[in-house]
Amino acid sequence: RLLLSVRSAIAADGDLLQAAERQAIDAQVEALHALLTQGDAAAIEAGSHALAHATEAFAAARMNRGIQQALTGKTLDAL
Repeated sequence: RLLLSVRSAIAADGDLLQAAERQAIDAQVEALHALLTQGDAAAIEAGSHALAHATEAFAAARMNRGIQQALTGKTLDAL
């Protein structure tokens, strides 16, 4: 589920990522995918945490974009 969410987020908002950030996330996605085939629950959990950590800044940037889009054209009186 996490892999699907990350891939969907990148497809939607990948332009927010710098090349190095994208490479780091892609590396974590590949690592987690490889761990899933091995079936080691502890390793999968560790890989999931690593991917979540690698995507924190991206998630924040996506949230900021969403807020900015929601507020575009609004006045303080309208809020």
